[in-house]
Amino acid sequence: MKYLLDTNVISELVKKEPNPGVLLWIEKCDEMNLFLSVITFGELQKGISKLSDKSRADRLQTWVNQDLKKRFEGRILPIELDVVLTWGRIQGISEKNGVKLPAMDSLIAATAITHNLIVVTRNVEDIERCQGSVFNPWDDAYNRA
Repeated sequence: MKYLLDTNVISELVKKEPNPGVLLWIEKCDEMNLFLSVITFGELQKGISKLSDKSRADRLQTWVNQDLKKRFEGRILPIELDVVLTWGRIQGISEKNGVKLPAMDSLIAATAITHNLIVVTRNVEDIERCQGSVFNPWDDAYNRA
């Protein structure tokens, strides 16, 4: 199986106290089956830009610019025409049914649907409302071991 890691998953790699189950799940995966969306880079940049601790911001900026880009080289998925068409369909159907979806989460879901990937996230409900396949490593048996 191939997976699209949401921002909350990849962020665990640099947390002071990461969830051990999430880290274990990532370790057990074949790295070549893990993908990121360009949206995740935007969300990470937004978070870094809001930090008041300059030292932490600099460390995280280096992690994004050097480590993360290199680690996921060739597996960073853009927002292309097929993705936005899928996103438009998801948003249109949802709004027709009176449901408003978060733009970033629905773009991540559309990316996963377009590329036949499973979204790995804590935001299960948002992805399910987009009709995407989802896996929550926080709820997985790894956390109960």
